[in-house]
Amino acid sequence: MDTIASVRIETEQGPKTLSVVCCDIRELDKPLDVMTVSAFRHGYYPTLNTMIGALDSKGISVRQLGIAPALDLRDACNVWLSKEVTAGDLPIRRIGCVEMIDLSRHQRDRRNDNSFLNTIKAYFHLLDLAVDTGIEVKTLGLSALGTGNQGISDSLIFTPILNECVRFLQRNECIREIIIIERDGRKASDLAKKLESSYSLMSSGAGEKPADLEDHELPLAFISYSSKDRNVADNLCAKLERNGIRVWYAPRNVDMPDYASAIVRAIRRCSLFVVVLSQNSLASDHVLSEIDLAFQRSKSGLRFFPLKLDNKEMGDAFLYYLSRQHWMDATLPPLEKRLDEFVEKIKKEIGE
Repeated sequence: MDTIASVRIETEQGPKTLSVVCCDIRELDKPLDVMTVSAFRHGYYPTLNTMIGALDSKGISVRQLGIAPALDLRDACNVWLSKEVTAGDLPIRRIGCVEMIDLSRHQRDRRNDNSFLNTIKAYFHLLDLAVDTGIEVKTLGLSALGTGNQGISDSLIFTPILNECVRFLQRNECIREIIIIERDGRKASDLAKKLESSYSLMSSGAGEKPADLEDHELPLAFISYSSKDRNVADNLCAKLERNGIRVWYAPRNVDMPDYASAIVRAIRRCSLFVVVLSQNSLASDHVLSEIDLAFQRSKSGLRFFPLKLDNKEMGDAFLYYLSRQHWMDATLPPLEKRLDEFVEKIKKEIGE
């Protein structure tokens, strides 16, 4: 196996590893407690040039393993974990399956909704449950879930996969190593670049909870932006604070040597997430990672306020998080007036 990227993750249980390797699963030479594959809903046919097909060619039938799995959450979450593999000649103990898309006549195509993140999260919680019931999961393998015949965009799925891998490594005492296995050299290279560029924003103290804020300190806004838009972000920060809205703003408020941890802690504390959208930020993995971290908190009350500076079309990954958000259009000059209107919009909405 050709390891093309690897990061060491410090956790309360000690250092762990997340790697990307370029390898055909049929040439796997490293023992895995669980190998994860993706499938259409109940679609385990060993199609040529798929992970399920490659496993079948080595004597491991995902279809047979799915008949009576060890843990089955398909009805609720579209995920399952097999019993121990007793056939085949690959060093794989169990198969985990994530059913990403339902294409039955009674279900609409789910490629474009926001269910993928929940399905991926559910799979890692299934692995937590497996460990709690005595199933050993020290080494975990994953494919680039859903990016083959299911047609999910690489840019849409890579960040959620990497972030959930990090969170699982941080919280689960059993897991020691996760390996993302991709035979396509381009996908493997893109995954490696994504891992190396965005991991710093995903690293944080394991198990740390958001800090509580006193009532008089709320609301607290976090501004996410590209450094190339620093002048606009500086101006926006000043306007928010002049209007009584407290702002956590990097690099101004970074008071610790670990810049990444400061970002993560700030997003955990904020109640408003302001993101400046432009051709610069839409090309930034760091901004995307900040949006992902904020998205995790949206169910606990974090409110999004996107500001669009130009007409650059958002890619799949940004649409995934922001398509249902109402953003303010600041493309029409003068920008100064648009920023004032944006701040007034925030004031009005948080005051309701």
